[in-house]
Amino acid sequence: MSLSGLKALLLSIGEWIRFHLAGKLGLTFQDISRGISAGAFDMAALALLLFGLFRGSQAYMDARYDLPVTIQETVLKWAIVSDYIARSVDIPREVPLVLWFKENSMQAMNPANCTGIMGTYDLVRSGARPCFTPGPISDREVGAQLLLGAQEYKKRCPEITYWTHDPDTIRKCYLAYNAGVGAAARLDPTQSAYVMNNYDAAHTNMIYSDIELGTVRVTQLGAWPAHLAFQSLIIGRLDGEAMPVTAAIVDTRNRLWDSFWAIVSGADMLNSQAAMEFPGHRDIGDQSCLGIPHTGRPSLRPNRNPVTETPILTQDVHGCSYGLPGVDISSSNRSALLQSPMPGEVTTYTDRWYNSTIRIENDEWIVWLLHPRTYLIAEGEVRRGQAVGVMGAVGNATGPHVHYTIYDKTNQIFVDPSLFLP
Repeated sequence: MSLSGLKALLLSIGEWIRFHLAGKLGLTFQDISRGISAGAFDMAALALLLFGLFRGSQAYMDARYDLPVTIQETVLKWAIVSDYIARSVDIPREVPLVLWFKENSMQAMNPANCTGIMGTYDLVRSGARPCFTPGPISDREVGAQLLLGAQEYKKRCPEITYWTHDPDTIRKCYLAYNAGVGAAARLDPTQSAYVMNNYDAAHTNMIYSDIELGTVRVTQLGAWPAHLAFQSLIIGRLDGEAMPVTAAIVDTRNRLWDSFWAIVSGADMLNSQAAMEFPGHRDIGDQSCLGIPHTGRPSLRPNRNPVTETPILTQDVHGCSYGLPGVDISSSNRSALLQSPMPGEVTTYTDRWYNSTIRIENDEWIVWLLHPRTYLIAEGEVRRGQAVGVMGAVGNATGPHVHYTIYDKTNQIFVDPSLFLP
C-alpha cells in the first residue's frame, strides 16, 4: 500500500473513532448502534478512496456554478469526513467544506500569516490558538482544522442544526462566522460578498472588505452559492447520465444512514395514513391547468399523503405558470420521512430549477415530490407506502417541504392533489 493510501486509511479509522466511538461506551443501545453503523458505512466509502475510485467530474456539476475539477475532487474526497464533523457539531453537512473553500480555496496549505486554512484570525491574535505553521499540512491537520472551523461556526450561530435548511438562517450564520455575531445581527447577509457573490446577476463581482485583504472586488463564489454547489455535487443526480462512482458512494452512504436511523428512532416509515386539514374556503387562484381526474383502478390510484408525520398544508394549489401545479406540504418534523403515494416506477433527478425530485409513474398516474434532502430508494419499482426520501429544501425552496404534483395519464391533465389525500 502506498504512503498516501496508508494515510487515508489511518485518517478514516481515526475520524471514525473520534466522532463515533469516543464517548459512546456506557450510553444507550441507539447511541452505540448509531455510531457503529455510521462508522461502518463511512469506513467502506473511505476504503474505496484508497483504490482511486473517488473522482470528480466536470459534467456532473450544473452549469449554474462553475467549480473547477480539482475543487470537485476535493469536495468529494472530504464529503464523508465533513459529514462526521457536521453531525458531531450539529451544523449542516456542507458547512465545513464551504468554510475551507472560502478561507483557503480548498488548498491543504497554511498561509504565511499564521491563520490556518480556516482563517481563525481572532483565535490566533487573541492567543486562544498558537500560530499555525505556514506551508503544506497533513490530512489529519486538515481534519482538525475543519473541526475547528465547524465549532466556531456553531459557537457564533447556536440556533443552527444539522437539519437546518432555511436559507436565511444559513446565510446569516455564514456572515456571523466571517464578520462576527454583532455584524450578523445588524447587517443583511444578502449584501455581503462573502455570503452571496456570484449567486445570481444581482450579486456579481461584489465589493468585499477584509482585515487582511482590505477592500477588493471579488470573483470567487460566496458561501451561499458554494453551499448550494457543494450540496448539488454531493446529493444531486445527473439527468439521463450515469452518476459518477464518487457521488454514488456518498449518496448510498447517506441514504443508508438516514434509513437506518429512522428505523432505530422508531419512525413509522411505511403505510402512514397521515391526515391533513384543508381550509374550508380554498383560494387557489388560476386552475386553468387542472382537470377532472378519471376514476381508474384503486390499486394504482395515489391515496397516501407523501409526508408521513403531522403533514401541514403550507401552500394550496400553485404552479400552473411553470407547468408543475401542486400543493406544498410541510411537517412539524423538519426531517419527516416521505412515502410513495402509489405503486410505480421511481426515478430521481435534479430538475432545471435545481430542485431535487422524486418522480413515480404507473400505467395511470405520475406523481412528483420536490425538494427531498435525501433519497431512500434506488431507482426502480416502489410499493405504495414505501419510504422514498427525507423531506428537505433542496432547490427553489425557502424551508423544508414537499411540492406534490399529480398528473392523470388517462385524461392527460394535471389534477388537484387534495382529491387524493386521506
